Amino acid sequence: MADKHVKAIERLQAEECVKNLRKHNFDADFFETGAEAAAWLKEHIPAGSTVGIGGSMTLSELGITDWLTGNPDYKFLDRYHTDDVQKVFRESFFADVYLMSSNAVTLDGCLYNVDANGNRVAALIYGPKKVYVICGVNKIVPTLDDAITRVQQIAAPANNVRLQRPNPCTEFGHCVKCVKDSSICNQFVITRRSGRQGRIHVLLVNEELGY
Repeated sequence: MADKHVKAIERLQAEECVKNLRKHNFDADFFETGAEAAAWLKEHIPAGSTVGIGGSMTLSELGITDWLTGNPDYKFLDRYHTDDVQKVFRESFFADVYLMSSNAVTLDGCLYNVDANGNRVAALIYGPKKVYVICGVNKIVPTLDDAITRVQQIAAPANNVRLQRPNPCTEFGHCVKCVKDSSICNQFVITRRSGRQGRIHVLLVNEELGY
């Protein structure tokens, strides 16, 4: 756990990132804790909304996935309890609200994501009326090159281990740019700016969350 001095620096970086995200047409807010971010999110998803989610350790760690599961106040498009996950992915494209994290957020206010199926980045780019992107400060990187490196060295290998994919990064601990059918690194998307003001809302949390 970071000490108070490191947390102070991370807070300053997150606040700078929030300012730059806003310059790029995103809505963006900073939260000191994941609990505060989760509480805020729950208050801002209107009752009756259809809600889709991308695969995300962050949402799981914050208890958001559990909160939505079986919640009668929302139509949750539950990717984890279905016999037809592709159908859920397609339905999520038309959701009122879509929840996800990002593999990286650059300090100058861009999102970088690498996807397996493309359903998560497709929803980010176009489809759902509102997209909330929740990220810990561990996802903030100085540049796009650092974002790419972060995915290759941390996010992709960790997710391959979690998903038990038989890919080389689970053996070597870093991306070797494999072209196997089991690869989860198929779609590479840079979101430089929200095309519609405020459609994408980024919540930065002064904690380490997800990969």
